[in-house]
Amino acid sequence: MVGLGSALLSESLRWKREHNDRRLSAQREIYVAYLSALHRASQSLRAVSLGDHSEDVPRHLAARAAMRDAELVETREHLVLTAPETVVQAADAAFQSLRVLRVRIAQGQGMGSPEYEADLATYNLHLQVLRNAIREELQVGSLRSEITL
Repeated sequence: MVGLGSALLSESLRWKREHNDRRLSAQREIYVAYLSALHRASQSLRAVSLGDHSEDVPRHLAARAAMRDAELVETREHLVLTAPETVVQAADAAFQSLRVLRVRIAQGQGMGSPEYEADLATYNLHLQVLRNAIREELQVGSLRSEITL
């Protein structure tokens, strides 16, 4: 009887561990997809700010397309549906600060202007907070150093 109870307990613990591993793996994929979409959008916006877009497309439309083409809204929805509140809030702050940067670029400002640089610094700060919120959720601990774009 003791052997059977021990086997059942062991099996239950193994199942819980595997379930948690699968959950963390799925969550990690969603987080990586969102961070990757943020990066694609950020880099595309930077290109627009440098004038690297079709001459046939006005700058404000190129800036909007930069975020749309990165599929940022779609990956954001996946994250919102599955992540805890702290990660969702950090993800939203990064998203909103990138939108501010998009507006700045659409208005004709770009690298070198004080307003653009201030908005970029805000985005980088929000991105760092998001990375650390994700790392805490994935149980790998916060980064002490700043990773810049």
